[in-house]
Amino acid sequence: MKSKIFWLRLSYWTAAIADFGIGVSVLIPERMGLNEFVYPMGLISAVVISWGIMLLIADRKPLERRWVLIPTIVVIALLTSVRIYAAYIDLIQFSIPYLLLGLLLIIMISYSLIISRGGVVENNDE
Repeated sequence: MKSKIFWLRLSYWTAAIADFGIGVSVLIPERMGLNEFVYPMGLISAVVISWGIMLLIADRKPLERRWVLIPTIVVIALLTSVRIYAAYIDLIQFSIPYLLLGLLLIIMISYSLIISRGGVVENNDE
């Protein structure tokens, strides 16, 4: 049981930290290939930081809220795909470390979901 919770918590925190990193980096115009802040930068920042907060809230009840990791995998896959496409059309440089980060997050979260299946969920309402 402790191993299941460890992997779930590691998944929540790793994905949340990645989200916070994205949320801050998209607010830096130079990182976005721009000269100044534009509205969509603020939108994506708000969304990914909110998602990171949601992951940390899910960590409070890791087994009961593990379902949050399913859409998280979709989000990571989409963000990784967008990065690959942007590199393909020469908007940004291709980066193997970012590709590996996305793939490793997907693998880790998938693993934590697989090993946490079938666990007994206790109702700890206080």
